[in-house]
Amino acid sequence: MVTIIDVAEKANVSITTVSRVLNDSTHKVNKNTKEKVLVAVKELDYRPNALAQSLSRKRSMTIGVVIPDISNPYYSEVVRGIQDKADKEGYSVLIQNTDRKIEKITQSIYVFREKHTDGVIFAGGAVLSKDMISSLKNLASRSVAIGRFEVDIPSVRVDNQNAIFKAVSHLIELGHREIAYINGPVESSTVMQDRLEGFKKALPHFNCTIRPEFIRTGSLTIEGGYNQVQDLVRKNPRPRAVILANDQMAFGAAKAIREANLKIPEDIALIGFDNIPLSSYFDPPITSIEIPRHKLGYAAMETLIKLIAGEEIEKVQWFDVELIKRQSTVS
Repeated sequence: MVTIIDVAEKANVSITTVSRVLNDSTHKVNKNTKEKVLVAVKELDYRPNALAQSLSRKRSMTIGVVIPDISNPYYSEVVRGIQDKADKEGYSVLIQNTDRKIEKITQSIYVFREKHTDGVIFAGGAVLSKDMISSLKNLASRSVAIGRFEVDIPSVRVDNQNAIFKAVSHLIELGHREIAYINGPVESSTVMQDRLEGFKKALPHFNCTIRPEFIRTGSLTIEGGYNQVQDLVRKNPRPRAVILANDQMAFGAAKAIREANLKIPEDIALIGFDNIPLSSYFDPPITSIEIPRHKLGYAAMETLIKLIAGEEIEKVQWFDVELIKRQSTVS
């Protein structure tokens, strides 16, 4: 392994001079000497020892991110937002996928503690308990949530109840009154609780009857949407429109509708959630609620950096959602 001593010998300068160049010290270094050091660093492919740097700064320059489903495109864009801000500030990102399992979240917390991460971002997907926050130890004061959690930590959020209201309002304008909603598991996500509550409030607002058989729970996957809508289309009467908790479920729902020899949106209209890129390329393109995924991730990382630095923060930051209308509701 190449060391700072090797660089000093290659450039024929002192170790102190190399250190000053690499750390951009306030001590003046001759321009030609600095150039010699940088050439030696490049030729030797020298990389500073990250562990040594972290010990001297008392920071690891690493943050942990907990996500529930790494296969969901929604989270890839959230993580990109986190990574973009982290890169600018010199932080590395350590990701833990939990599959929405409580024990995996707990395990992730212990991993972050062992790795001496400087902070943690929880990117949705599970109901965090006070015990979990307590297990973070000193990281508890340097944790940020994307979404609403049942614990008091800083967060960046969207108004999920208002998002559902926009979806229902759009369907009502199109003349639909028999509206179904396929939610994700409410026991594992405050986001799902908020969306379900929003749906139950929206229908009476438009004088629509809430039909319990039209409210379903499924896994937040293509299969989850497919299985629930496959059963719904056999009902008499069947719903004229279906809102699903994410776009992946909407893709599965579309398959179930086609297999029943029904047309979208003529027989059943569909609305998804998250507006992942594939939604606009699907056949038919899916109307979806746009969640500003990259902005949420970026803002969460900004907040975490301020927490680590001991700066003042906004306890809750709100971001707007938008209904993107496509052919799955408007023919």
